Amino acid sequence: MKAPLIRHPKNPILTAAMMPFDCYTVHNAGVAVFEGDVLLLLRVETRERKTRFHVARSRDGVEFEVNPEPIDYPLTELDRLGSRPHRFDMRITAIDGEYLVCHANWLEPWGSLINIARTCDFRHFEAVSHSVPANRNAVLFPEKIHGNYARLERPQNIDGRGVIWYSESPDLEFWGRSMPVMLPATDWAQVKTGAGTIPIRTEHGWLEVYHATAMTASTENYYLGACLLDLEQPWKVVAAPKSFLLAAEEFYECIGQTPNVVFTGGGCEMPDGTYHLYYGAADTRVCLATTTVNELLDFCLNS
Repeated sequence: MKAPLIRHPKNPILTAAMMPFDCYTVHNAGVAVFEGDVLLLLRVETRERKTRFHVARSRDGVEFEVNPEPIDYPLTELDRLGSRPHRFDMRITAIDGEYLVCHANWLEPWGSLINIARTCDFRHFEAVSHSVPANRNAVLFPEKIHGNYARLERPQNIDGRGVIWYSESPDLEFWGRSMPVMLPATDWAQVKTGAGTIPIRTEHGWLEVYHATAMTASTENYYLGACLLDLEQPWKVVAAPKSFLLAAEEFYECIGQTPNVVFTGGGCEMPDGTYHLYYGAADTRVCLATTTVNELLDFCLNS
């Protein structure tokens, strides 16, 4: 079955040259619908190779206005203990009347942590909790499961490999009941798998678009895949095609500071039913691919 994602003809939709300030790259955005707009929480790298987050908003999900000021998100006590805090790759979940964000935080000399913060206005962010190393690619479910917050995450092995796990928490701070998500073995997911979009509840299960990597003769290539997870036991896979959704093929996905990368931090359903999937390309720019939830379900169930 043909993969249902269609690259937008205006790709890349956001680049460093389009920002209202000088920067090196813009990529790997968290996604939410906020006050009727599509909101992207952009990962921006400066020419000092420092990362900050900027908000971009759009009515049509294609043409974005970028706030020239970064978000207000003070460093925590733990951040200040590290020699080089590096916060990146936001995911945004709307739950219980607020927005919770998860992101990775590479904190020298200990490695990558998961941080959680909350916001109501996307201007000011309050830190909630952090994990121990080494963990990253956390995505919160949009509703509680068994009365607990739930997330997908990727603990990282010492050799850099890792797979998606599921965990629960009563309070966003203490996490447990952890189980691996047993995706099928494929030749395009030999090194890593990591959650991407906020899971979407459907009658067939939680719909998730994730990333995976595999080594080629030259680079570690990134791919996007889709799966359905059980509604009550989300570590159990209902369906997962052995074909990928998207691979780095276009020049803007293959050429950049990290070649051959397609990496999603979220998507949203538009008023006309189109699903917008936003993804970082080559760790350099932001791109858009379109589909529908029904097409993704059909791909999962019938591929």
